Amino acid sequence: MNVLVLSKDDLLKVADSSTLVESAKEAFSSFSTGKITQPERQVFTVNGNWWGSMIGFNQHSFGTKIVNVINENKEKGKASVNGIAVLFSSESGEAECIAEGSTLTALRTAAASVLSTWIALGRRYFNSLGVIGAGEEAYYHVRVARDFFSIGDIMITARSSHVKVAKELGLISTDLKTLLSSSEVIYSTTSSREPVVLGRFLKPEFHVSSIGAHTPDSRELDDEVISKARTVIVDSKEATSKESGDIIVPGRLGLLNDKLIEIGEVISKGIKVERPSVFKTVGIASQDLMAMSYLCKKAEKEGIGKEVSI
Repeated sequence: MNVLVLSKDDLLKVADSSTLVESAKEAFSSFSTGKITQPERQVFTVNGNWWGSMIGFNQHSFGTKIVNVINENKEKGKASVNGIAVLFSSESGEAECIAEGSTLTALRTAAASVLSTWIALGRRYFNSLGVIGAGEEAYYHVRVARDFFSIGDIMITARSSHVKVAKELGLISTDLKTLLSSSEVIYSTTSSREPVVLGRFLKPEFHVSSIGAHTPDSRELDDEVISKARTVIVDSKEATSKESGDIIVPGRLGLLNDKLIEIGEVISKGIKVERPSVFKTVGIASQDLMAMSYLCKKAEKEGIGKEVSI
C-alpha cells in the first residue's frame, strides 16, 4: 500500500488561501447538514498535558487526528503543539495520506476565521485587522488572511513577542486598547483564561473571530462583546456549549438568546449575517477531514510530498 506523506513544508507549499477557505466552507456546511459524521472528540490528560483525538468521515474519506499541547516544550526548544493526521479511503479502507498535524490544525483554524470574516463582511477587502496573540496561530492567521483579502493595516498585540513578530511580518505593533478601538476585524489567538477582547473598546460594526478559550473556565471575550453582537456564529453548537467559557457563561447569563447559529447553517441556508458579529470556534473534525482531502489531492496533482510503501 502506497501512502502520500506531507511534511510541514509540503503543506505550506500546497496550502493557498482559496483552497483552505473552500475546504473550510465544505467542512462546515457538510457538518451542519449531516453529510459528515464526527463522534465527540476524546480528550485526555497525559502527564498533566492536553491530548485530543478527533475522527470525521463521509462516504468517500475517513480522517483521524491526534494532537497534543505540551507547554513545557518551549523551554526545551521544541514545538508545544504536536500532532499527526491520517486520511483513509472509506471505500477501500486503505490509508491514502499522512500529514503533519500541528500545521494542518493551524492552517484549517486560520481558514475558519477567514471564512467567517468573508461571510460576515460579504467582501474580500477591509481597512484594518487586529491580531491578539503572537504565537503560531497568529502567524498563520496573518498568512491566510493576507493571501485571501486585501487589507489596509494589520496590527498585532500580545503579552510578549508581538514587537518581534510585527517586525518579521511587517505589521504594526500596538497596545490592546488601540488595537481593539481601531480594528474592523479582530482575530483573537491567545491562551488567555481571562477576556482580552473587551466590548467597550470595539468599533460599532466589528467582526471578531475567537479561537482560544477552549475550556469551560477560560474566556477570550467579555460579556459586553456578546451583548453587543447581533450574530454569534459557532462551528458547532454542541461542542462550543460544552467546551468554551465564551459560550457557556453568556448562555447561562441569557446573553445569547436567539442569536447563536452554526456557520454551516449560515452557508447552507444562505443566511445573511448581521453585524456586529462574533465567530467562536473550538475546532471540529470535519475541518481536518476536508482540509486533508483538499490538500492531499492538490499535493498529489502537483507532485508534492513523499510517497512511501507501508
